[in-house]
Amino acid sequence: MRLHRGSTLFAASIFLGAFLIFLVQPMVGKRILPWFGGGPGVWTVCLMFYQCTLFLGYAYAHGLVSWIRPAYQWRIHGLVLVGALLLLPVLPGEAWKPDPQADPSQSILWMLVFNVALPFIALAATGPLLQAWFSRAYPGRSPYPLYAVSNVGSLAALLAFPTLIEPVWSLETTGEIWAWVFAVTAVAILGCGLVSLRPGEPAGAETGSEASDPGARIGARVVSLWLLLPACGVILLMAVTNKLCLDVASVPFLWVLPLGLYLVSFILTFGPQRLYRRSVYLSMGVVALVLQFAGKSPLIALLPGLDVLGGVPAQATFYLVLLFATCMLVHGELYALRPSPRQLTAFYLAISLGGALGGLLVGLVAPVVFDDYHELLVGLGLAFALLLWIFGSDPKSWLYFRGPRWHLALASGGVVILLTSVTFLGSIENSTALYSERTFFGVIRVLDVGLGSAQPRTQPKEFEPELRILVHGTTLHGAQLLHGPGRKRPVSYYGLATGIGLIMAQRTPGVALDVGVIGLGAGALAAYGRDGDRFRFYEIDPGVVRIAGEEGYFSFLSDSPAEIEVVLGDARLSLQGETEANGEPQFDILVVDAFSSDSVPVHLLTREALELYLRNVKVGGLIAFHASNRFLDLSSILYRIGLDLNLHMLSIENGLVPFKMGQPARWIFLSRDQGRIEALGRIGPARVQSLGVQRRSVRFLTPDRARFADAALWTDSYSSLLALIRKERGGG
Repeated sequence: MRLHRGSTLFAASIFLGAFLIFLVQPMVGKRILPWFGGGPGVWTVCLMFYQCTLFLGYAYAHGLVSWIRPAYQWRIHGLVLVGALLLLPVLPGEAWKPDPQADPSQSILWMLVFNVALPFIALAATGPLLQAWFSRAYPGRSPYPLYAVSNVGSLAALLAFPTLIEPVWSLETTGEIWAWVFAVTAVAILGCGLVSLRPGEPAGAETGSEASDPGARIGARVVSLWLLLPACGVILLMAVTNKLCLDVASVPFLWVLPLGLYLVSFILTFGPQRLYRRSVYLSMGVVALVLQFAGKSPLIALLPGLDVLGGVPAQATFYLVLLFATCMLVHGELYALRPSPRQLTAFYLAISLGGALGGLLVGLVAPVVFDDYHELLVGLGLAFALLLWIFGSDPKSWLYFRGPRWHLALASGGVVILLTSVTFLGSIENSTALYSERTFFGVIRVLDVGLGSAQPRTQPKEFEPELRILVHGTTLHGAQLLHGPGRKRPVSYYGLATGIGLIMAQRTPGVALDVGVIGLGAGALAAYGRDGDRFRFYEIDPGVVRIAGEEGYFSFLSDSPAEIEVVLGDARLSLQGETEANGEPQFDILVVDAFSSDSVPVHLLTREALELYLRNVKVGGLIAFHASNRFLDLSSILYRIGLDLNLHMLSIENGLVPFKMGQPARWIFLSRDQGRIEALGRIGPARVQSLGVQRRSVRFLTPDRARFADAALWTDSYSSLLALIRKERGGG
């Protein structure tokens, strides 16, 4: 990646431009994430937008270099940079908060177009534009190492945001710093434009594909691969990101892991060629794929010590390794197809168009075509077909076949395998689910299973299911017994022996309750309602509302004697609007249980969010958080906010109890009223015994206030996931 000593300004400018591009992505994503329920769909739409905008930036650079005289190129680009400066800051203001009833994808796209598009396009053009200017100033030097410099800058921004920037500065401060660095970068870019106008040094010999005739016509096969290889990389990037965000949390820390590996593959393949070896990364990808599928096999549970392969941490690792290995393969082959520097901007334009097509496939087409997240399989199948095509036509490959018909046959075979696999998986899912739907917020399914079963499975014809479950992603989000009087009794995380069950039993006879619930699920909490009670559910996913209500898969809402209300839209935005309209507290108990799969909507766990909840809770009322999580310890965040707001707190954790009494869960309760918390801690154990549950199965814990006094305080401007990751596996 060695550059000429006179090219330092070019390298620095490209590095800063790429750094700003990949800093603005998680920065803006984090700003708008709370406005759309905190789900991974937000980041998917953002990635799609960035890929498409990157193409526009590359198209602008290609047009500028191809059709405008060099003396005017830097002047025109200077005007674009000034226009972008006038639109700063890029962070959308409060006025952009969406209508809860609006289509989230459209709202996000319009918001990004008006706030981010022009600065992003100006910066996106920096890489190919400055490489073209570099080739003019130094015609004897290869500009392609500057592409690796660009990806180093991108990777540096991704690593810096969650580890250095996010824990230290608020979003507003980060946005201001970003604007100042943008101005400095703009000056440096224009300086490169002036340098490119000076007489260049004598041209030297070029090597590799860059020495080809600059006027040679690029064939359709090469152009097709310029498009399809980067499209494949983007599909895999977005697919793996979806998997991580659905199973853990939709936060910048988990956004940057796959995106960082994606960029590293560009750095290694467009840098020193010796770092790319087909056999190494092909073997790595095959091993990761085999382990990933083995971990999902039912037989793995029968092998001592290997059941860990089926856990989400191991599966996430396999996904990341598979992503990296496949991106190394497709980007390594892409670099081998690079043209002469004279055609450099056309090459990058094709790469960006391929990335945009991949982004559109995952962001727009897949949610309409697929009932589940099949994008990973599509990306792997496309990579398989393309690599068969490339290896089969390379005389140096052991897969080499003479004649174009063999090459086409190999690629066609890969496509057939891909389509067959997608069809087969789709038929399996449809055969096991009563109902399945993919929405902006994830995949939801309804299944009938045996009592105690937590995972969907195929049942024999004579099997009579005892339990109906709602599965969101990989996690149980509601259950109802199908037969007998227990049909109207809440089970799972909401059973009688759980923290929320004990709270609902602690009520004054004859006094109606007003209960707010953030997160509908199957509507199980409505089973605690009595005549005169009012239960108001806040749910952002219209698919969940249909399943729990009008579709009739669960009957908790219709069976409840309480008055039931369902508010569609992000709970925090809805509560904020109600507070501004009414100004009076409305709930005796406010339950916060809005997890998408096992991911965490961070905007519901900040100090400002808890203040909003308190304004909606009556004197002596309670706020109940369902804090169960497989990978993150949410209790420290809640305790720290509770201390800051001078609240009284109690945690109730139940372990293994009969399923009809509850599933292992952690509930955390906060209140201004010390007496209410103390009464819960005093009456709760007696209630546990009256249910016939062993006392040691349910724990009542009062947090040590001194222990959490120095913990990080989450606000709307500051939150960091790193400190919450569990050091040990286990439930929340």
